[in-house]
Amino acid sequence: MQDTTESMQSMMQEEYLKSLDGIEDGQLVTGTVVQVNNETVFVDVGYKSEGRLPLEEFDEVPAIGEPVTVLIVNKEGKGGQVIISKKKADVKARGEELKQAADDKTPVEGKFVKVINGGFEVDLGSDYYGFCPLSKADITRTENPESLLGISDYFIIEKFHGGSKLKSVVSRRDYLEKKIKENREKFFSTVKIGDVVEGVVKSFTSFGAFIDLGGFDGLLHLNDMSWGHVSRPRDFVKKGEKIQLRLINIDPETKKINLSLKHMQQDPWTTFEDNFKVGDVITAPVTKMT
Repeated sequence: MQDTTESMQSMMQEEYLKSLDGIEDGQLVTGTVVQVNNETVFVDVGYKSEGRLPLEEFDEVPAIGEPVTVLIVNKEGKGGQVIISKKKADVKARGEELKQAADDKTPVEGKFVKVINGGFEVDLGSDYYGFCPLSKADITRTENPESLLGISDYFIIEKFHGGSKLKSVVSRRDYLEKKIKENREKFFSTVKIGDVVEGVVKSFTSFGAFIDLGGFDGLLHLNDMSWGHVSRPRDFVKKGEKIQLRLINIDPETKKINLSLKHMQQDPWTTFEDNFKVGDVITAPVTKMT
């Protein structure tokens, strides 16, 4: 009887050890949520024992059967239990993503969280932070740094460091310049004269207004604002206003774009002869004196 008991214990120990084959401390594995209570999430990672995670490591309460990536902290913890961590897995996975993004110069998401000497502290997620110099925070000069706080956008990692905070250097300007170039190339290759485009009124000049089409500008000339007389551009469009315009000229060589607001409406002269005939007496307001 004793031999049988010892034999069963030996077999169980062998099965347990086999279940640990192929895993190492520090390894990322994907497990499945098998049970959730008020404080703990139990995860089956495919081995003899289930791992346990504090519920606070999740943004939302996970569902039974939901996959979750964890890090093996200790494959044989106290009592033979596998010790796992979701938080450490998130940090390791994000670090690998950021390193790869730095190598490939692909954009990553980040958020301006703090103004510091010479620039900003940018939250890159999972306890990773980067330093964005003031000159690389935007396309134009940043007059009020505090105005960018809380803004989430994409950044290019110029230098990545997985250790101490703020040794990684990021640039939002590089991302914006790349995006503007892509937007401009797409615009010139797909849009044709007569198409309706959408833009935002950016600034005014004595001869019209410049319209932001996605980081590059088109001109809305004074003469193309209305079929009637125009003396002040601000009477027809407002700065920051999103408007639809018709493309009336585009030059791929000079990159000049001319837009029209009046061509969004029918030319009144096309119906003039239908409404009036020679000899008619009409009443009309005076619009201009020379």
